[in-house]
Order: sequence, then C-alpha cells, then structure tokens
Amino acid sequence: MDSSNQINADVVEILIVEDSPTQAERLRRLIQAARYKARVASNGQLALAAIRERKPHLVLTDIVMPEMNGYDLCRAIKSDPTLRDIPVILVTSLNDPKDIIRGIECGADNFIRKPYAEDYLLNRIGHMLMNQKLRNNTNVEIGIALYLGDQKHFINAERQQILDLLISTYEQAVQVNAELQARERQVIELNMRLAHHAGELETINREIALKNLELAEASRMKSAFIANMSHELRTPLNAIIGFTGALLMKLPGPLTVEQDKQLNTIRSSARHLLSLINDILDVAKIEAGKLTLTLETVHYQQLINEVADTLRPLAEQKGLELQVALPDQPVRVETDRRALAQILINLLNNAIKFTERGTVRVNLTERPEEGHTLTEMSVTDSGAGIREEDQSKLFQAFSQLDSTSTRHAEGAGLGLYLCQNLASAIGGALFFNSDYGSGSTFTLALRTRK
Repeated sequence: MDSSNQINADVVEILIVEDSPTQAERLRRLIQAARYKARVASNGQLALAAIRERKPHLVLTDIVMPEMNGYDLCRAIKSDPTLRDIPVILVTSLNDPKDIIRGIECGADNFIRKPYAEDYLLNRIGHMLMNQKLRNNTNVEIGIALYLGDQKHFINAERQQILDLLISTYEQAVQVNAELQARERQVIELNMRLAHHAGELETINREIALKNLELAEASRMKSAFIANMSHELRTPLNAIIGFTGALLMKLPGPLTVEQDKQLNTIRSSARHLLSLINDILDVAKIEAGKLTLTLETVHYQQLINEVADTLRPLAEQKGLELQVALPDQPVRVETDRRALAQILINLLNNAIKFTERGTVRVNLTERPEEGHTLTEMSVTDSGAGIREEDQSKLFQAFSQLDSTSTRHAEGAGLGLYLCQNLASAIGGALFFNSDYGSGSTFTLALRTRK
C-alpha cells in the first residue's frame, strides 16, 4: 500500500476524557510525545461540547466519571450522524465481562483495561487511526459484487489489499462474535447455578455487609487514635524543641563544646520526630476525608524562597548547592498556602536526603495551555535516581525504596504519598521522571484560568 495511507501524527488530534488530573496529564504527555495533538476534558458533558466545537480524530475516554460517564458519551457520539465516524476507545479498570458487552452495545470501537503498557496504548491508537483512514479512502464499490453477469470488474492492487484487509477484519469480527455468544451462554449457565444458591448467597451478603461495617468502624477508630496520639505527642515534642533551643542560645548559662553538640543532636532528633508525627496526622486526615483547605492568593516566588532558606543549611551540611531559578515577573496562584508549602518541603527534603554530591535545583515556570496558565514547579537533584522497577512504589504510603535495616535515609515513607494527595486536593498534578544514576525531577503542575 502506498504512503498515502500512512498517518501524519502532526495533524491528528486526540481528545482525552479523564476526571483524574494525574491520569489526564500522564496521557496528554504520552500522546504528545507520540507527536499527536491532545485536548483534555474532565467529564463526558465537557467532552461532548468540545467535540461539537471541533471534531477530534479519536476519543480516548475513561468510563467512570461524574455528570456523564464514558458509556453515555460514546452513545451520544455514535447516535449523532455528524459525529459517529469518530473512533472511540474506552479505557477503564473495570474487569467484569459485562463491561465489554456494554461498551460494544454503546458503539465503542475498542476497549483497553488498566493498567496497560504505554506502547500497547499507542499501538491501539495508531491501529484505530489507520483503520479510520482506510475507511475514509475505501470506495463504496469495493463492497459491491465484483461480477455482474458475464461482465468482470477489476480492481487495482491497492484496492485488493484493502479488500483483503476488510475480509480479514470481517472474519475476526465473526470470531469475536462467536466468542461473545459462548461467553453469554456461560454467563446464563452460571446465573442458573447461582439461582439454586440464592439463600446461601443472601446469607453470605449479609455477613459481608456486617464485616464491611466492622472494617469501617475499625478504620474510623484507627484514624481517631492516630489523630489523638499525634496531638498528644506533638505537645511535649514542641516543648523539648523549645527548651533545647533556649539552652543552645545559652540563656541559662554557657555550654561546653560537647554539651552544645549533644543538645543539637537532641533538637535535630526531636524535629525529625515531630515531622514524622505531622505526616502521620495528615495521612489520618486525608484517609478520614477531614483535610480542610483555605484558599488564598499565594506569591509563588516568596513561598519558594522561604522554604529554600529554611532547608539550605541542611543542604550545606551535606556539601550540596541549593539553586533557585524563578521568573522575573511575579507568579501568583489561588491555592492553600500550607498544602503548597508542604509539597515543596517534602520534595526538597527528599532531594537533599537522597543526593550525596552535586546540586538540588528548584525551578518555576509558566506557560499558556488551552485558555489557562499552567504553572510548573520542579525540584531536580543530581542523586542516584530511581530504578525503573522501583518507580511504581514511589507514591505508596509507608513505602521506602530501600526497606533494609542498613538504609541510610531516614523517614517513614509518607512524603511522596502526602505530596500526591495534597497536589490532587488543590487541583494539581504531581509527576516525575528519573534516570537511574543521573538524578530525578519531580514536578507539581497547577492550572489557573487566565
């Protein structure tokens, strides 16, 4: 087949429909890295409005979303004669076979389950776009009989290839349909068997409901216990830090060199313990749904400088250079100042902790994006980087990449878990890239309307 059937990625636009800012940002970057254009909508209603404003070449949509889910969006597209030619791929973590059947019923062109390999997703997108181009380039007469009486209609080599592809696709569709019918028969047989055990199932369901209530109560009590204990522990720790500071200021009298050294150790340990307790308290609030935010106008450069000045002595103790690169024009965002500061503190603290030599850099940039201003704050280090097999553990609570007793980095493994949850709470997205042996970069993206 000649090059006219190849997809020109630079002019292809894909609409991403995803209510999770983190997942949407990940997909947008992946698709743009493949040289496709990308737009993002957070639910089906916004997506439908965007499609009617400008038709995309393909729609990649989640299923479970507020206001209008992926099934309803697909059904709305396929029922509109002006839109039905747009390929729709459903992407979801649902794993019930009925979900596939529902996707087929609403007219979806493909169905991809999470988690998926990025290469697989891009291959499916490319395949769908190529099929769409073939459909647009194929003449209607290919579907007409090749023989009318004794008169033969010949087709050229290119059309023969297209015909062969259509026949192959039809055979595959027949096979898939047979498999679906077999699966449907299995489901019917299973339902008949389950009907014989309805009483037992009802009893089991009642037990499960009771266990769920017990688990919910246990979780509530755990969160309450953690919150109360964290509060009780912070009070004496603050007193220890305060009195130690007074002694180090030599207010009661002079200190020996050894006394000064030991008091500094006490204060450092107390501050570290207080930081862990604060992290645990914030985790309890997040899991209990009690995290409260106070929106205000935050001067981004000022906040970054304040946090950098606080942590610079820690970097200098390790012989690291802490660099800050900020734009000349003031950058202001409407957000929760404490949450934003805590994200930066945790990211900077991690970068310093896991870097033995070189630099740690904070960078702030702004750029326009589809009627908004995207503000990105990045923390880059020259540390060891993160192995690819360890990257999936980064944002798990109480997870340390080196969990052995010989690890030299302190912490409870809550920093990045908190950063990700706080970023989501303030409407941002946290993502990273890392080359093992060359360092890591963690970036917080906040989007504000112009």
